[in-house]
Amino acid sequence: MVHTAIESATETMLRVDKIAVGYSLPGLFAEYVLIPEEVIETGCLIPYPKDNIPFFGAALAEPLSCVIAAQERIVHVIKEGLMSSRRIEIGPKKRGVTLIIGAGPMGLMHIEVAMSYHPSKIIVSEVLTKRREKVREIFQDKAEKLGIELIVTEPEKLREVVKEKTNGRGVDDIIVALGNAKVQEESIDFLAKGGVAIFFGGTPYKDRMIQIDTFRVHYDSVMITGSSGSDPSDIAKALDLIANGIIDPGNYIVKCGGLDAAIPLIRAVKRQEIDGKGVIYPHARAMLSDVSKWNIEKERMFLEEKLMRY
Repeated sequence: MVHTAIESATETMLRVDKIAVGYSLPGLFAEYVLIPEEVIETGCLIPYPKDNIPFFGAALAEPLSCVIAAQERIVHVIKEGLMSSRRIEIGPKKRGVTLIIGAGPMGLMHIEVAMSYHPSKIIVSEVLTKRREKVREIFQDKAEKLGIELIVTEPEKLREVVKEKTNGRGVDDIIVALGNAKVQEESIDFLAKGGVAIFFGGTPYKDRMIQIDTFRVHYDSVMITGSSGSDPSDIAKALDLIANGIIDPGNYIVKCGGLDAAIPLIRAVKRQEIDGKGVIYPHARAMLSDVSKWNIEKERMFLEEKLMRY
């Protein structure tokens, strides 16, 4: 029986093509972690760039890194004049118009990372009123300071909004931050010539097929790409963005707790009871609680009160 279990576990590991601490290597919810030799040998032990990064900021560097990796797969071919050479720019087009469809937790991260590329306008389409309100609450002031026009709309009005805000040209970039094949298919209609669409959310396998207008791909040079996951360089970049104040990880934390809260948090996520990110401090003892505008000072106060003493 033991031999059979080991064989089954080995077969499962062979099907895993991503190696990560807490995923395929031990470490998830561990109070203390022994860094595996695989991490050292591959040079993947990433140092903090500055001491101003809170623990929850380091934890959020992983999902943020997936957003960074996705946006770095957006490629624009730039040609300044008829006789100039083509050059490549990575990321949402600078001073262009970026459309983000879906303002869930990962959609919010896409908004903030896209701001770092300085488009002239960011249009956000979201079906839920409370999510649209959250986009304005979190990002309106920041967008104004960066000189970016932030437009938040519901899907029913999106076509009209895109037409108005782009003078009928279409958007330069589309990030579909939800797993809906119908939305992915329809999103391509909003692209301007030379525009890029990236599909970030994975669809259910049975609904994965969509139709693509190859006329637009050929004659309008639109591109469709996708991304899943990241690598250590993306996590290092996420940490730099947090350390330099370009990304505020506190925008995304809605619940926190100690080790006792790990299972309740997993259950809450499974039941879709939270709309944001939860953080677990394995070296603390505290039940799961709601938080807002979480920051390094609140984290320090929390740990001073809840830290386990030996």
